[in-house]
Amino acid sequence: MKKVLMRGLKFLALSVVGLLVILYIAAIVVPYDPVERQPGIGLSGSLAEVQNPDWSILGGGRTMVWVETRTWYLIRHSITAMAWTDGEHLYVGCRSCDGKYWSGNVRRDDRVRLKIGDELYERQAVRLNDADRRAVLGVPEGERLPDRAVFRMDPR
Repeated sequence: MKKVLMRGLKFLALSVVGLLVILYIAAIVVPYDPVERQPGIGLSGSLAEVQNPDWSILGGGRTMVWVETRTWYLIRHSITAMAWTDGEHLYVGCRSCDGKYWSGNVRRDDRVRLKIGDELYERQAVRLNDADRRAVLGVPEGERLPDRAVFRMDPR
């Protein structure tokens, strides 16, 4: 009786481990886009033919984009963020950024992918210092900067 019970427990443990391995591999491979404030994993879509386009495709104003970051455990993390352009560069903002998971990923590995429409753009996220952030946000010298980090999305 004891041998049968031990065999059953061993089978159950191996089944659970096998299921966890399958779910982990699926999370690495299968894309799941973020929905509004709910984060996703890898982004779906096809890689854009032109990786450094004229950012006027955004229509000149602020627009929502999806940002995919890399985690240390290989499952990608994606979020919805506000983006804008100055004509030459593409920027992504982040409110109260220091406590956010995705910005920690960017601090560790600055390679990101952006999804705009159905196309993916491989970029390097460069966090701007206060002087550059002040210029991009249009905050005059002497006024307090808002609690918003700004990342310039440079080509890789």
